Amino acid sequence: MELFKQSIGLRKRKERPHGEISSKGKYEEMLEEAKKIANELASEKGVIGITLCGGLSRGYADELSEIDLNVYLEDHVYNEWIIGMGPVPHADALWKGNYLDIDFLSFEKEKKEDWGLIKKWDISYNVILFDPDGKIEELFHEKDIFSSEEKLQSVSEYFGKCMYIGDLVIQQWIKRGDPLAANQLINSAISGLIGLLFLANEEFPPHEKWALNYSYSLKWLPKYWKKRISEIILTKEISIKETKRRHNLFVDLYKDCWEKIVGKESRDLEFIDIMSQKELQFIINNSPISVDKFAERFDIKHLSYEPIYKFINITLQNGNKIILFNKEEFIKERKANYPDVLDWSKSFLKKLKLDYK
Repeated sequence: MELFKQSIGLRKRKERPHGEISSKGKYEEMLEEAKKIANELASEKGVIGITLCGGLSRGYADELSEIDLNVYLEDHVYNEWIIGMGPVPHADALWKGNYLDIDFLSFEKEKKEDWGLIKKWDISYNVILFDPDGKIEELFHEKDIFSSEEKLQSVSEYFGKCMYIGDLVIQQWIKRGDPLAANQLINSAISGLIGLLFLANEEFPPHEKWALNYSYSLKWLPKYWKKRISEIILTKEISIKETKRRHNLFVDLYKDCWEKIVGKESRDLEFIDIMSQKELQFIINNSPISVDKFAERFDIKHLSYEPIYKFINITLQNGNKIILFNKEEFIKERKANYPDVLDWSKSFLKKLKLDYK
């Protein structure tokens, strides 16, 4: 899909989103302890690499922090450590006066495994403390990709949460007279709004624990981001009037983020309609075209979705399924302002160009 291009090397960027922590700092003290523990573990047989993770890897620590380490092991050693035969406990522990969270990892498994975006976000901040053969650096380089497919999946999730939950469903509950349900759903939709903001900056989405706090440091922010998100989060009372206030603020802010991703001309289009516009324009430009050719670029089931379904015919030619664009039906609908099409699809249909061969 052309909507997104993959991003590579996020962990090497000079400026990364970071936390804003006002607590008393214990960073230097805890970092020294982390290095000591890592040095002790590095001498064990079968240890391939050790990385610093968690808040310490992102440059801060306070009285609520712990020492987070990832220990990458050869398979046979991993199988021993994970059943309690290692030199330290796995996961959370109080060990020699330090609060630790040490994760034992099979290096081979990590190489083969597809990492989710939250894991990519976390590890993109990891500091390598022990890597004698460069294997950890190589692993991180291979995995440090925010692919176009991941972005497409993310925007589908985030925009869906903003548009469907944060806009459409809120309006439904306002009409049904239940402001309590509506306000709860606005709270739920805020995570989608923050996700859109990170996507607009081509950054991995953080764990929800850190998402809002880290958003303050993003390179691009909508105007008055912190003030506007504060006004959305604030619930003064449970009433229809207050629900409408929060809802209007939410919609304005998510559309600012959406505009940054798709451009001003598509600000008011639904995500599914942006994709449908690309798909139908592709059919118009290439008609007649085989179903197989369409499937090389797009999801084949979209041929059965409105409005594409209304403007194509599928025929069988020499044993191949062929897509034909029904120009006459399209022009007829356009002249009548698309009376037989869902309201939210009309905007993108008006943008389609018919100058095809």
